[in-house]
Amino acid sequence: MATPTKTIRLRPRLRAEIEQIARRTRRSFSEVAQALLEEAVRTRECPGIYFADEPAGRVAKVAGTGLGVWEVIRSSKAAKGNAKKLGRWLPHLSTAQLKAATVYYSRFPQEIDAEIADDAAAHADGRTAQEALARRA
Repeated sequence: MATPTKTIRLRPRLRAEIEQIARRTRRSFSEVAQALLEEAVRTRECPGIYFADEPAGRVAKVAGTGLGVWEVIRSSKAAKGNAKKLGRWLPHLSTAQLKAATVYYSRFPQEIDAEIADDAAAHADGRTAQEALARRA
């Protein structure tokens, strides 16, 4: 699908920073600029959320925790709405931090559900490999 073109003027320093990120990540200028703009809009829509580089790519995180939104939502789902249980599991999270994760999830559920599923699959693969090694011993 063709993307509509919009021309914008960038300050030289901003353009240079985007070019540097594009070179470092081996992506096009447009791809990097688009990703940065999308993150900025999401950050504005969901106060208390920031984005960070992880081995699997950029991840939405809850400010002040180091936790990915997916980790908080995974725990929330496991607690099945039991706020006391969730509080015991994540005692270092404030009500505002939990709300930030919940708001982000309400806006981008497919992204977070996919990250939760990827984590579950990685753990399943790890368990399978461990069991195979144990059988050989």
